[in-house]
Amino acid sequence: MLKNLILKLLFWRASIMHKGKLPTKSENSAPKMKYDVMSGAIFWEDEGLWEINHLLADAFKHVLHHRMTLVVGSKNDVGVMRSKEFDKQIFEMAKKYFPNWIGFDASRCSYNPEVADRIMRIRKVADWRFQKLLNEEN
Repeated sequence: MLKNLILKLLFWRASIMHKGKLPTKSENSAPKMKYDVMSGAIFWEDEGLWEINHLLADAFKHVLHHRMTLVVGSKNDVGVMRSKEFDKQIFEMAKKYFPNWIGFDASRCSYNPEVADRIMRIRKVADWRFQKLLNEEN
């Protein structure tokens, strides 16, 4: 409980500091999806999280993860960062502070079987690469 409160306060602080700084429109007609290792989630390269501040990107890991669960649908289990309820709460907080962020566009927050399949393949390759890296260390 205390850790959840601390995480919410950190997210709130990052949101206040960077309110209005995230892009609302894409300058790229076909932005690429990328994999964020810290959240285990996908983001689009035009969403501006890493360009602004790494602390904001770190704060958004729960948002990215929850959004991914919305896109891939219930048949694909992608796990949670803290809990489904907590991730959803952070997602809703982010929507409050960044309502026009391109990352909240309906096409990026709604179930899409083609995108879901692509996301699951990207995650599978990322997991394979991570396991390969771990095995090389041993």
